[in-house]
Amino acid sequence: MTRTAHPADRLRARLAADTPLMAAGAHDALSARLATEAGFEAIHLSGALVSAVTLGLPDLGYVGASDMLDALGRVTSGTDLPIIADADTGYGDPLQVAATVRRYERAGAAALHLEDQVMPKRCGHMEGTRLAPLEEAVGRLRAAAETRERLVLIARTDALRAAGRAEAMRRIAAFAAAGADAVFVEGAIDAATVAEAHDVSGGLPVLVNFSAAGQTPAPLADLGRAGCRIAIFPVAAALAAAAAMRDAYRSILATGAAPEPPFTWTDFTTLLGLPALSADEDRWKRIPAES
Repeated sequence: MTRTAHPADRLRARLAADTPLMAAGAHDALSARLATEAGFEAIHLSGALVSAVTLGLPDLGYVGASDMLDALGRVTSGTDLPIIADADTGYGDPLQVAATVRRYERAGAAALHLEDQVMPKRCGHMEGTRLAPLEEAVGRLRAAAETRERLVLIARTDALRAAGRAEAMRRIAAFAAAGADAVFVEGAIDAATVAEAHDVSGGLPVLVNFSAAGQTPAPLADLGRAGCRIAIFPVAAALAAAAAMRDAYRSILATGAAPEPPFTWTDFTTLLGLPALSADEDRWKRIPAES
């Protein structure tokens, strides 16, 4: 499918393949450009990452819909890849969830994932995660499913850690029946759990979170054979960038000079499109020759 197709349609077509799609974590135009240049097929926009880079705070429910929409606008300006956006709990009851879906879709998201925590939510890898009653979580998901136009709807449960495997699978089955297009069991890292989620959802694609906050999942090839069709890497690049920035700041203070950059200024401006923009500027300013 060509890049001219709608991002949600491109994502749906890719999820029908037999191999998992890898989505790079990005939070702004620059990181989205870098992920696109690297060859990724999709972008993941994490609420935890937006909280970190925008507010300087951990993932404890500080980020709202407006924060995520602002970040989504920045990411879309840096890539034409499909963007899978974190929508936390939908930021309210079903009416607010429906509004969130409409706003995300207008802002350019190809997919969003909606989770079953209560508000204020917290990172699924932290202690103290609290689940919404199943009826409430299903109501949110139904609102999302009936509101979206083309958006791929991914239903997430945090029940694996908070309430156990049986409850997680009960919720996945209910979310599939409510209209989810894919399912996401937070904390699922082994092929057996992925396979069970795939089965109880009626064969829906399963998303696996390769988050640095949790245990390392099984090899992607094994997860793919079990039904994983999306692998997100939400914070890997941001952690690498944070370490590099910290080292650069410390080096400047220690030496009084800037360290030799591994990424040159020419590389940087080329990534941003300077050569093509300069060529356009020269062409538009050139006075046409008289005929």
